[in-house]
Amino acid sequence: MTRMIGPVAVLDPMTEEMQEKVRSIAGNLDLRFAPSASAADLAATVQGAPYIVARALGLSAETLAHADAVRFIHQWGTGTDGIDLTAAQARKVPVARSPGVNAPTVADLTLGLMLCTIRKLPQMHIATRAGDWLPGRLLSDLRDLGALRIGLIGFGAIGQEVAQRLTGFGCDTLYYRRSGAVDTSLARHASLDEILTTCDLISLHLPLSQDTRHMIGAGELARMKQGSYLVNTSRGGIIDEAAMIAALENGQLAGAGLDVFSTEPVEQSNPLLRLENVVTLPHIGGRTDDNLARMVGHWADNIRAFDQGLAIDDDCIVA
Repeated sequence: MTRMIGPVAVLDPMTEEMQEKVRSIAGNLDLRFAPSASAADLAATVQGAPYIVARALGLSAETLAHADAVRFIHQWGTGTDGIDLTAAQARKVPVARSPGVNAPTVADLTLGLMLCTIRKLPQMHIATRAGDWLPGRLLSDLRDLGALRIGLIGFGAIGQEVAQRLTGFGCDTLYYRRSGAVDTSLARHASLDEILTTCDLISLHLPLSQDTRHMIGAGELARMKQGSYLVNTSRGGIIDEAAMIAALENGQLAGAGLDVFSTEPVEQSNPLLRLENVVTLPHIGGRTDDNLARMVGHWADNIRAFDQGLAIDDDCIVA
């Protein structure tokens, strides 16, 4: 009989149906799901668990303090900004992630969000269902994706997958990468200034860190082309939301496509939910059944490897 490994505390409340899907992929891991996002439930879930998998709720120092048996922490995905890495390092608990695993799925959504934003597809859908056929207010300033110069800020696994997809539309694609150019024919390396000042649509593909928080602020938005578009499927904190709202209201930005927000779940009072030139999604960039199988399979394999004392790929280890 296969030995069960765990408990593995999964810090993401799920329906019973989703829990069964994850269990079927995870194999011999004894998964323990947080019943809610409350501090008490998260604390109870990590108690006695040698392994923790953090997702959208992250892993705070307060929750980690209740993890009396933790040996290994894994992020469900790539971005570890929700995990208190300082607290983990203080306890000498290694933290891993799944770089590039969800790149195809997020890239697909990014292209869809681009098209929805420049063609106002969700707004058209709502108007049609309401009996408002060919609403004049929505029929102006629609664009072809292939006619636009696209700027990718960040050019890791997701950015490169996006660039590959854009070749099918014949886009003139530029990318900015803080660590310099890479050997690729998918897009041309450019300075951040060139991307801000010459691109018709800018898409963000960066992790959130002290260096990238509010990287797109009032100054950067003012330098963008009048009537350009901004798409973000990375992290909401990379954009100064107040500055972006002002740019959307005064016409500096023609539109924005957002899968992420500075506060999640997004507050219902957020003006971005009321602006008709904004397409909003609830952080679903990686949410497909195909990606679920890849992602759960990856962190489950890493937990099994750690449990057996085997080495984990260096690019997976964060701290």
